[in-house]
Amino acid sequence: MINMSRSISLGKILESRELLYTLLLISVILPIIHPLGIPIAVSARTKAVYDYIENNLKPGCHVYFEIYYEVAARGELEPNVVALTKHLFDKGCKIVYGSLASFGVIVFELMKTTAADVFQGREYGKDYVFLGYVAGGESAAASLAKSIKGTVSVDNYGNRIENLPLMQEVDKATDFDLVIIASSGTDTFAYYVRQWYTPYNVPLLFAALSIIAPSIEPYVGAKQAVGMLVGQRAGAEYETLVGRLGLGMASMDAQSTSHMLVLVFIVIGNVVYWSQRLSSKRGGGK
Repeated sequence: MINMSRSISLGKILESRELLYTLLLISVILPIIHPLGIPIAVSARTKAVYDYIENNLKPGCHVYFEIYYEVAARGELEPNVVALTKHLFDKGCKIVYGSLASFGVIVFELMKTTAADVFQGREYGKDYVFLGYVAGGESAAASLAKSIKGTVSVDNYGNRIENLPLMQEVDKATDFDLVIIASSGTDTFAYYVRQWYTPYNVPLLFAALSIIAPSIEPYVGAKQAVGMLVGQRAGAEYETLVGRLGLGMASMDAQSTSHMLVLVFIVIGNVVYWSQRLSSKRGGGK
């Protein structure tokens, strides 16, 4: 039987907000620093995207990758971008990155820093290229589809496009085996559907924020996109499939550990409460 004085003391400890917040903070930070890899189920939608790349892209294939999301959206979209990049590189694909948004330059460099191991051993200009910011919105997307060299003269780092070996292999939409759009806005997906898929029938793959996924679902339903990865959860699932645990899995771990901590304190709180009630009744209290 729990001694009443001991249960009251424990109750006072549990009532300490500082203790609760400190433990909650630790339960969130530690898994982010060192992902635990708590097993999660891979959804059919994520597995379908993985299988599409596995079955349809061959070594030496070319992929165009649109990076269109703000720093604030990194937590949801960067895990998808990194995991897809690893998968494509592992398949022997060559990637041309570009962005129709000025902030795309910032998030691309942050992504490269975070995923330095994914880019290790990959030669810039031969295995991948970053065009940088291409101004013009949908008009720019249409122009890139017709001719990248006719739209962009230098890449993000000042290199002449025609001097990069990879850019000697590709120039227009039909030179690419797949186009991936990672975006925090709905308009970008529409740009590529109208300017790349409709006139050239280039396969599109979406990576979208959870909140906007329902808005672009009709494109996937109409087979104007081969699939879609939705939010942070999809990023964690894809990390599991490609064998590289990163920000996506770390975020899932942080959610799991913090939720488990809350449940533990709910259980302990109830145990203390009822032990006090029982002790009070036995002592003649009400």
